[in-house]
Amino acid sequence: MTPIPMDILITYDLAEKAGQVSKHTAVKDGMKALGYMEKFNSTDEQTKVTTTYYLPNTTLWKKEITSTQAKNDILNVAKQNGAEVERLIATKFESWAAIPGKPYSK
Repeated sequence: MTPIPMDILITYDLAEKAGQVSKHTAVKDGMKALGYMEKFNSTDEQTKVTTTYYLPNTTLWKKEITSTQAKNDILNVAKQNGAEVERLIATKFESWAAIPGKPYSK
């Protein structure tokens, strides 16, 4: 049976090695180049107000993929950037509650 593509949320941690320059930005940028996003918009059905939600730093989401595809993407991008994924979870992104947060500072 072929998995059905859906919106997937993936969160991960990279292994940090003493004395090594952080690979976080390179890995996140690589995932964003594949279409993963670090924020999303949601409109309240009653007030019609749209709010932008900024996901935690090592959390991304993407439309129309499977959780296995997301897992493989982060593992491949990490490897390409000389990083090691220490832990991750990729899951269907559907029912949620959140604090919007603020835009990321550069």
